[in-house]
Amino acid sequence: MKVSLRNAFEKTALTLLSAVLFVSFFELNGWMFGFFEYSVGINWVFLPAGFRIILVLVLGLPGALGIIWGTWFIDSALFNSETGVLAFMTGLVSGLTPWLVMKYLQRRQWLSPQLHALTASKLLNITLIFSAASALAHQLVWWLLDRPELNIWVDIWPMFLGNVLGALLMLYGFKFLLEFIRKMAPTER
Repeated sequence: MKVSLRNAFEKTALTLLSAVLFVSFFELNGWMFGFFEYSVGINWVFLPAGFRIILVLVLGLPGALGIIWGTWFIDSALFNSETGVLAFMTGLVSGLTPWLVMKYLQRRQWLSPQLHALTASKLLNITLIFSAASALAHQLVWWLLDRPELNIWVDIWPMFLGNVLGALLMLYGFKFLLEFIRKMAPTER
């Protein structure tokens, strides 16, 4: 398989853009919903969960890689050098989990690669699946790597709920924004 220089540049640019957008939405979430923080890394409303879904559904692997890089950047401030493996694994889980879920749903034909066929109920189901997988994967990695003050049976629920609420706010917000833009666009005659 021959990879063109242009294709490699485009994938790299999309990955970097995804990382910047993910970090930006993380900061926006902290500004808007910081008072809803359950514990470090777990929020009752987590907008980046919705952006994870959007980036992976729209961009695929470059979106997932951007989420990984963005999470590493975020976690470099949250964790100290002693927990570098924890930060590294959290980044992998943050980006690869939604990508693997998307691939699984596509393989099972529960999700079409063409996103125009997404209905509101399919979007809700996808959000619940992505949110559950992300919360479970994060909690398992944190448990396996002995994250301090972790109670997996308790912490998984606020993370799941925060992912669902944040994702629904983001996804339906983007859905309504796209419909508004489409209605405002001049029609061709």
